[in-house]
Amino acid sequence: MNKISEYLRDKYGPWGWLGQRAHDACGINQVLPLDFIISCDYGTEIPYYFRQEDVYSIEKKNGLRKDWSNEDLNTSLKGNLGREISERWNSYNSKVNLLCYRSVRRLENGKGRYQKRPRLFAVPQSLKKRFDNKALLHKNLTKLSMPCIPGMVDRIAKADFNDLRKILSLPFVVQFPYGSSGHYTFVIREEKDYDELRNAHPDATALIRRYIDGFSLNVNAVIVSSEEGPRVMCSSPSVQITGIPECSNSPASFCGNDYAAAKDLDRSIVRQVETHMQTVGKWMAASGFRGIFGMDFVLKDGTIYPVEINPRFQNSTSLYTVLSSMSRSRKGTLFLLHIAEFLQKEDKFLREYLKEFPERELMRPLNGSQLILHNRMRKNIITGELAPGVYKRDGRELKLVRQGASLNDCRNGGELLITCGVPRPYLTIEPNAALLKIQMRDNILDVSNKRRLTPEAKKVVSLVYEKIGLKSANKIEVARSV
Repeated sequence: MNKISEYLRDKYGPWGWLGQRAHDACGINQVLPLDFIISCDYGTEIPYYFRQEDVYSIEKKNGLRKDWSNEDLNTSLKGNLGREISERWNSYNSKVNLLCYRSVRRLENGKGRYQKRPRLFAVPQSLKKRFDNKALLHKNLTKLSMPCIPGMVDRIAKADFNDLRKILSLPFVVQFPYGSSGHYTFVIREEKDYDELRNAHPDATALIRRYIDGFSLNVNAVIVSSEEGPRVMCSSPSVQITGIPECSNSPASFCGNDYAAAKDLDRSIVRQVETHMQTVGKWMAASGFRGIFGMDFVLKDGTIYPVEINPRFQNSTSLYTVLSSMSRSRKGTLFLLHIAEFLQKEDKFLREYLKEFPERELMRPLNGSQLILHNRMRKNIITGELAPGVYKRDGRELKLVRQGASLNDCRNGGELLITCGVPRPYLTIEPNAALLKIQMRDNILDVSNKRRLTPEAKKVVSLVYEKIGLKSANKIEVARSV
């Protein structure tokens, strides 16, 4: 792995990361040293893993934390921040390599005054949009001989609530074709919920399907080209944490991943997941898709149902990178595989790297988890202060053990890490914005009930909310829909 990293630096010059979360670059930087980061957020943990002057952040500029989207990054490249970034790129003697969480339209379309436009390592916007479409996957599941949750694609205004209740029963789920992290996913429990949605989005077409009362799995994979055709390299699954009431007021909101809780999955379940990833990956590859992607599934009564494709890096990708890099047996990471695919046509060394890569290494189970805390209140200002780093809980206290920003800094299962966008005092936080991550080298979910936090995790979450000056989530009314 070090050999590949050194090769990429020596031959291709400076590398940067562009994504909503600066902390995603923490794991990458341990594998492939980066020269700069472009991000939306700006956490107090950054000095513990990167040079502050090399981080170009929207939040750093305006002092506001939002529920960020990729459009915020696209917009930021038009203004003063974009000019600063352009000056940085122009200062290099060679072309800049930009690893992107997902493609940025402004850079891909060639807009802007850049003397040295970066080389983008991202799936093209057109393919990203095609496979982001949840309705497209739903319509093709039967053709791909994969399990399909009962449902239909229809205009919300056209579909009758009583008919839907008869066909799908209550509750049922309405999802707009595009949206991630639970955005534009609505759990309909009564006619009032559906009427509110229909009035708010009268012309919208949506995927309407039965609510499956199971737990969710998430998987990362990389599609690479080979002489025999496209290969789909699949990683081990994690249990995906969604709608946890202790840290989100939205029943479909993405709240983290637990690799440790997935270690006891029956082997037949893991085989189903891997088979589905191979099937979908080859279907995507037929349209020209190459590079990293992920998928969400729901498990019910021994059957794995595909829910959606994430044709980009995922929130779990960075955690997987850190956990896998902690094991000496790992031969590479998803980030390196993604980069190698984009360069292999022109680079014999990287072609050989992909050809010889032991892909079964990616399927080995991992220990570790992360939980994302969101602002459960209205627009607010952080009134408390919580330093990033490694902690231990001692009764009603969280005690800082040592500074740090990576899970590598935790030495045992009793320690936990506070990281990823840790807000500074007096920062303005908008509703549902991500506050920070709690990461552990053990499970954060109850292994007997993978939709519930462990008692220890619940206590930690409550203490964290108190430390930063926001109310604990269990004191906030839970919303009915996202």
